[in-house]
Amino acid sequence: MTLYRFRAMNTSIETYYLNERHSRQTEAWFRHAEKTLSRFLRESELSQLNRTKNTLFFLPSDLLYEAIFAADHFYHETEGLFNPYLGRELCSIGYDRSFEKIHFGRTEQNKQMGRWQNGDTRPPEINSRMRAIIMHGASIDLGGIGKGWIAQQAANQLQGKKAECGGIAAGGDIIVWGKPKENWNITISAPESWGKKLFSFKLDRSAGIATSSTIKRSWKDETGKTHHHILDPRTSQSSDSDLIQASVMAPDLPTAEVYAKCMIILGWEKGMEWLTGKCTDLGIVGVKDDHSIVTGGAIRDYSSEGVIDFARPANEHS
Repeated sequence: MTLYRFRAMNTSIETYYLNERHSRQTEAWFRHAEKTLSRFLRESELSQLNRTKNTLFFLPSDLLYEAIFAADHFYHETEGLFNPYLGRELCSIGYDRSFEKIHFGRTEQNKQMGRWQNGDTRPPEINSRMRAIIMHGASIDLGGIGKGWIAQQAANQLQGKKAECGGIAAGGDIIVWGKPKENWNITISAPESWGKKLFSFKLDRSAGIATSSTIKRSWKDETGKTHHHILDPRTSQSSDSDLIQASVMAPDLPTAEVYAKCMIILGWEKGMEWLTGKCTDLGIVGVKDDHSIVTGGAIRDYSSEGVIDFARPANEHS
């Protein structure tokens, strides 16, 4: 299996079963997208957009427009439970820079950002006819959806270039297509450590798999309160449900990314109830705050063998 590895978007990215030319094209695409979509780069186009407010309109590049349009689609599909317009709120709790640069305790910039939240927080207006965006008070944070969308676009481009089988892993996001000699074997790590294997499954089909965790990107403020990057839009605070990690299998990676976050916000029972009748083609694996593993949805549509929990005897796997 051909493996190519590079670092972008503050994470390690790997490609599988791609030739060197396709892998290098993938790397170039990720680097270009990061320079456009990162809210942590002051010179990025997204940062420029976030600094505008109540202007007549902002004419973004095709890349920025399509990424925001996709995020806004999920914002409406989930009735605001997935919310890409909480950039100011994330800054106010300390997530105002790339995660490895976060200092424990809130800076004056964070506190100022928190005061700004009392103003206009309306989402931007997206004019699809003019492909223009009008900002009001909200600040856009594409975060995980941006990474998942970028990986999905890379996969789409590669398939258009006759890459019949391939995979891209970007942190907690994985997109695979085609059929290798053996089925795709996907391993998910534990919430507290990338190096600790928690469970695995063999995929029978192309899919996007996203894993969101409240543990890996967490920090404390100056009072000792713990925060993490998944905000509940109903409270503008870090989510506080019985799920500390959720992995979602979906037909595409952006969908998996969005619904993994929604599950963490709602918790296991409410989340599964909410998904009923909304998305019937998702496989869900959750890790509760007692570290028990729960499964649901259409897992068997993706993996006929089910999930292999490394902590359980082989004859008890779901």
